[in-house]
Amino acid sequence: MQTLKDDIRQRILVTAREEFIAHGVKCTSIRTVARKAGVAVGNVYNYFGSKDELFCEVLRPLITALDRYIQSHNSEWHLSLEVFSARRFQDEYILAMKTFVINFRPELRLLLFKAEGSSLAGYKEKIIEHQTKIGTEYLQLMKERYPHLDINISPFFLHIASSTWMSIFSELVEHEEFDEQEIECALEQYAAYSMAGWRELMKVWADEFKYIK
Repeated sequence: MQTLKDDIRQRILVTAREEFIAHGVKCTSIRTVARKAGVAVGNVYNYFGSKDELFCEVLRPLITALDRYIQSHNSEWHLSLEVFSARRFQDEYILAMKTFVINFRPELRLLLFKAEGSSLAGYKEKIIEHQTKIGTEYLQLMKERYPHLDINISPFFLHIASSTWMSIFSELVEHEEFDEQEIECALEQYAAYSMAGWRELMKVWADEFKYIK
C-alpha cells in the first residue's frame, strides 16, 4: 500500500514539474496536473495542500542542491591562499557552475523567472542574501588562517559582488544559444577579473602568496 502511495505522489510530482516548466506557476492548473497524472483532483490535495506547496516540493531538490553548492564555497578545500591564483580552483569553479546549470536549467528557469504568484517569488534576492552571508563568513575564516589578510570589505560591496554573481548565474540559465566554448571563455574571463579584484582588496600577492601590510 505504501509503495502505491509513493508511486502516486511521484507521478503527481513528475506531471506537475512538466506543467510548471511549460506554463509557469500562474497558468498551471491542478485539474490539468491531476488529469495528466491519472488521479482525481481531490487526490492531489491529499498529498499537497495547495498549488504553492506542490510547486515548492517540485523545486525542493533544486533549492537543496543550490544551498549545498553555495555552502561549498566555505569548504576546507577553498580555505587556501591558492584560490587567488591556482588554475585548478578556476577550473573547478567553471565546471561546477556549468554542471549545476546543465543539471537544473529547467528548474532554475522556473525559480528565477517564472515563480510569480508563489511563495518562491523573488528568490533571487534570497540567494543574494545567502551568498552575501556566506561571503562574510568566508572572509572571517580566511582571516583566522591568514591573520595578515585585509578583510575590511564593505558589506554593501559584498552585496554588490553577490548580485553580480547572481546576474552571471541567471545569464547562464537563460541563454542556451552560446556554445560551450563561449561559455567557458566568458567564465574564465570573469574568474580572472574577479580574482584580480579580490587579491587587491585583501592585499595578497598571488605569485608568492605574500602579504602587504
